[in-house]
Amino acid sequence: MKSTFLVLMLGLIAGLGAHAGWFGLRRPVSSGEPDAALVWMKNDLSLSAQQFERIKALHDQSGPHLRELAAQAAHMRAELDAFERVRRTDGRVDFLEFAQFIQQRRAVDRACAETTRRLIAATASEMTPEQRNRYLALLNPAITHAVN
Repeated sequence: MKSTFLVLMLGLIAGLGAHAGWFGLRRPVSSGEPDAALVWMKNDLSLSAQQFERIKALHDQSGPHLRELAAQAAHMRAELDAFERVRRTDGRVDFLEFAQFIQQRRAVDRACAETTRRLIAATASEMTPEQRNRYLALLNPAITHAVN
């Protein structure tokens, strides 16, 4: 009985150690660090130093525009919430104003999608075919989810 308990405890300790070691080695880069996604890409895709610098430059160039689009998208979400509050409290909807809002939102969505598509294409063009296939395979679930 004593040896069975000892074996179980040693197995549990070994399993916990293996679990902690495995996830510790493969832990993603902290999102609080600057360029965390780029560091992750460098490590996961085995980018060379030159590839990393060119890709970082691409992201740095598109960063201000993407931040501006993100701010516009946040503003659009706030506007939609305001429309919904008015609809719930007053029971009325200004269909013309709402149609204009939808048109603006679609324009922002198209701009976001186009900017992201260009960034992905430019980033992929800096990679070897193997790296590009892995990169696009990793992005495919996120892109498919965003489109649906």
